[in-house]
Amino acid sequence: MSDDVLSVGNHHAVDAWRREHFAPGTPKDVTLTERKLWQVNPADHDFRSQYLHEMPDWLAGYFGQRYEKLFNAPHDGRRRANTFLRHTIGQSVLPRLRTVMARYALSPDVSSLPFGKMISRLPSLDRAELKKLAGQVATWLSQELYNFSDSLEGEARSDEEISRRTALAYVHLGALTQTINFTAPYWGAYCADKLTERQAQSGILRLMAPEWWYLRLKRARDLQREHMAIAVGQVQKAASAYVSRKTLGEWVEQKKRNLEFFKKFDLMDDEGNRIALDSMVHRSVANPAIRRCELMVRMRGFEDIANDQGLAGEFYTITAPSRFHAVHSKGGFVGQWNGCNPQDTQRYLCNVWAKARAAISRAGIHVFGFRVVEPHHDGTPHWHMLLFMRPQDVETVRDILCYQSRIADSEELQTPHALKARFHVEPIDPEKGSATGYIAKYISKNIDGYAMDGEQDDETGESMRDMAKSVAAWASRWRIRQFQQIGGAPVTVWRELRRLREQRLVDQEMDAVLAAADVGCWASYTQAQGGPLVARRDLVVRLAYEITKQGNEYAEDIQRVQGVYSPRLPGSEICTRLVKWQKVSKLAEAPAEAGFSGGIAAPWSSVNNCTEGGTRRRLKLDLNRRGFDGSDEEIDILTRGAALSFGQSSLIYKNGRLIERYASPAEEIWPGWA
Repeated sequence: MSDDVLSVGNHHAVDAWRREHFAPGTPKDVTLTERKLWQVNPADHDFRSQYLHEMPDWLAGYFGQRYEKLFNAPHDGRRRANTFLRHTIGQSVLPRLRTVMARYALSPDVSSLPFGKMISRLPSLDRAELKKLAGQVATWLSQELYNFSDSLEGEARSDEEISRRTALAYVHLGALTQTINFTAPYWGAYCADKLTERQAQSGILRLMAPEWWYLRLKRARDLQREHMAIAVGQVQKAASAYVSRKTLGEWVEQKKRNLEFFKKFDLMDDEGNRIALDSMVHRSVANPAIRRCELMVRMRGFEDIANDQGLAGEFYTITAPSRFHAVHSKGGFVGQWNGCNPQDTQRYLCNVWAKARAAISRAGIHVFGFRVVEPHHDGTPHWHMLLFMRPQDVETVRDILCYQSRIADSEELQTPHALKARFHVEPIDPEKGSATGYIAKYISKNIDGYAMDGEQDDETGESMRDMAKSVAAWASRWRIRQFQQIGGAPVTVWRELRRLREQRLVDQEMDAVLAAADVGCWASYTQAQGGPLVARRDLVVRLAYEITKQGNEYAEDIQRVQGVYSPRLPGSEICTRLVKWQKVSKLAEAPAEAGFSGGIAAPWSSVNNCTEGGTRRRLKLDLNRRGFDGSDEEIDILTRGAALSFGQSSLIYKNGRLIERYASPAEEIWPGWA
């Protein structure tokens, strides 16, 4: 009976949905937004369609709501709604959207491909559709490879001929990949005439892998969606500052999924010791608080070096020309915007700095410091740079940076405000605060908003702490490096040395670098490495790598950090990663009375381990939890140092703990018994 009621309810729901979306007379081939507005005002459908039909529905929905609200206004609603379409959409939004969509337009030939229609609407695809499309693209390229191979005459009888055919196949697939607006792996090496046979083989394997295509397609979809949101004005302080609401929501949800994933796994070493994966992540630079503190330590270290050497500090702000900006700070579209996205602007600013750095080097001047990239309210990046230099070089460096920052589109710099907006310099005044203090708020704002409660964001007027999430989402979506050290010793070596803790090294120079890193003094570490202007080739300590030949599914070599070494001393390599961890699922939670947490028993105190009977009782409980009987025979095996078989692993009792360890089939007993 309940099934019948449920069935009837479902029919009613379906009928209601059909009445709403497929009412009699609804035009065919319309978007969901058009269909909804047809029911609001069917008389103006044809007029409305010229403004809304070509707009992706996930964008059109916002404007459809605006139209409906205006139409239902008590006075002259129809005229106001249609005026909104004509002026706001037709004259402002659509031209900008068409400029952006033209950038991602596909060749007409793509429509003949099996997946042509699907890839043409890439920004609108959901996760399941992306996976389907990835499989279709990989299958298409695989078939093209087979067809190309069959077209070759004769057999490849020599290594040279095999290499030649591999290169030809790679170029063929790479050219096909470009027709759908993607770039094959190692295509840059091919264009530079540096492609190796191994790279060609790995590139072909990647092009035929659905997993590789899924990541590329998802990345392209995300960027296109956000770029279009910028074009129609959905990224600005009047709507959603820095990133669209959709992107911010996706970023927050991804963070939650990552956290849930980390909580499900442990890291286990070769001896079976476990540690929670989420705790390891929390203790790394992936933790915003640790990342922020490390940046502040490095910045303060540079300042200490500058003070000791009597150097001057300058704080610069560099902004791109108006053609890179989509929306004015006070609202309204920028007429000069040419459809650039934040990545385009970042490349422009990098080019400005590259030219300035080259000119500074030619002048025989050396600088060091930090660069911070943050977005304007419409997502357009700008730079803040804190640089230290000799006092006699200040004017020259300032002139070089000013010239390179203002040379492009200089005709628009007609007012003092425009000049300052493009390039601004502020000398570091110790009476106003330390150099680190000048940049501290930018570091905090772009990470987690720490210690900024009650402070307002200059761009949006909102709380800086609240805006920190949007800034982080912006950097993640556009893959823009927020912080970069200029000069000095690498932080990666610093992090590896801090793994060694209080060890002492035989070589005095290496030991001095290690000691500075261990106590967390960035100034001493930098000086021990050769100073803030040291070249990479002259570092006292560098990273040592372990290379696994053909270590992944694409037959590519995998390079991992193994330790550190000194290029001055042969055989000086020191391993900093002695423990090999593997990711394993968490064990089932122990009963409350067992006193365990996670996969390893909690330490047994003098209270709960004061008698042999207490030990045996707790072992019995833990064995029961793992599916054993907990018999006296099993407990005796463990307490005398032997192991119990446990699926593909074994259980041992060591230091008051019951530990699961993976061993070879022949290693059924405690290793010391061999």
